[in-house]
Amino acid sequence: MRSSRLQIKPGDLVLEVGSGNNPNPRSDILCDRYLHDNSERAGEFGIVIDRPFVVADGYHLPFADKTFDYVIASHVLEHMSDPMAFVLELERVAHAGYIETPSAVSERIFGWNFHHWFVAKRQGTLTLRKKTEGVKFGGFFHRLITQAVWFRRFFEENEDRMYMKFEWQGNINITVNVSREAGSRFARQQTTEQQLRRLDQNAWRLLAAAKPDVYLDSVFFLSWIWRRVIRKIDKEVRRLSWRINTVFNKQGIMRQLTTMLACPECKGRLDFEKKTMRCSSCRRTYPVEGAIPVLLTPSERKRGY
Repeated sequence: MRSSRLQIKPGDLVLEVGSGNNPNPRSDILCDRYLHDNSERAGEFGIVIDRPFVVADGYHLPFADKTFDYVIASHVLEHMSDPMAFVLELERVAHAGYIETPSAVSERIFGWNFHHWFVAKRQGTLTLRKKTEGVKFGGFFHRLITQAVWFRRFFEENEDRMYMKFEWQGNINITVNVSREAGSRFARQQTTEQQLRRLDQNAWRLLAAAKPDVYLDSVFFLSWIWRRVIRKIDKEVRRLSWRINTVFNKQGIMRQLTTMLACPECKGRLDFEKKTMRCSSCRRTYPVEGAIPVLLTPSERKRGY
């Protein structure tokens, strides 16, 4: 989602949770659970760190209540095993925000084994249904979008049908269906199969419009290359600027972060002490790698980050 389309005011303080390999240009603070594990990122690209960054778990965000004016969570919710707990954390740390996921149709077309949910938006409410089936087409459409210009053009022309986009203020209306409704196992299976058939029908109707066009594909390709070059230059400038900043202004970066951070366990104030951050309330300590606080519990750190 382009920043210009979001309801973010010029002076707003913006957090991005699950920033991954493609953080939003408008985000002021980045937060991600994994520094080194790229297995659930698009194309397994490495993480991008080009502004203040915190390693933290989405269920225990290390910020005080309503620290941020706006929070972005793009392509994160579908990964969460407990989406309700994650949504409550987003509501807690920010006044408003934006959530984006693959649409249910896109999830059915592409399929990701590590996604837990089909996500839709209905009458201002997020509706999540547990995925119980495997990937339908394997990596076929993933390969097609990277290798066929006409299919990339088709995807971008239908972006609003491929992505579920949800902007909220104050609170997030959400319904989570884990297929535990009353009735026999056979009845639940029949309901799931009917839902999947409807999704497949919608997917095939959408895909029927995907056709090569030499002129349109040529124009799109030139535009796409130009956009990629501009984005690449912007990212590299940001990265270089950030690296210089971490060398010459690490203390300033840590002071800025300390004003926003809170202990992920008790939400007490955190103080920066050389290579660690210490909670003034529960006295727990957390490591700092370079200028990156790793605000995970010991058990979470053992799982890797």
